[in-house]
Amino acid sequence: MLFLTLLERNNSVILYIPMKMSIKSSLHKLITALLCAFAFSGIAIANAESESLFNSGLAHFEDEKYSEAIKKLKVAVEIDPKVAEYHHILAKSYGREAERTNWFKAISYAKKTLVHLEIAAELDSQNIDILDDLMDYYREAPGFLGGDSEKATKVEELITKISTSEDLARFE
Repeated sequence: MLFLTLLERNNSVILYIPMKMSIKSSLHKLITALLCAFAFSGIAIANAESESLFNSGLAHFEDEKYSEAIKKLKVAVEIDPKVAEYHHILAKSYGREAERTNWFKAISYAKKTLVHLEIAAELDSQNIDILDDLMDYYREAPGFLGGDSEKATKVEELITKISTSEDLARFE
């Protein structure tokens, strides 16, 4: 019988697998390695509540109800802060809301847009949709809101590299 315990302490996951002595050591090592590979693979698995909030926020976003989307997505991000797509759609919601509001609020929303785009890009550095939105932000925003043509160029180069790698992989 195998029992698995995952403990989180100081942002570290401790894996504890007590096993009967009759199970061979090599099997124990294999199971441990597989579980560690999964646990530390960077894959973020959303829980049901955050996924429900995300889906609701996404529906509001698609219906152009950006302030409602923001409310739902902020909570989803609080529950599961390591899900790139949550940050991405939250950033897009802030951006759309910034386009519709007064100048003072637009500045606040624009800053939040950048924060969540950068988090999303950090969490999923191979997602071309996220990177493309981040590149556009860097290109279009004024400097005092985080716009930066050099950063935009670096992101564009990364997108090109990823796209080229994906295209080459298709032909192999």
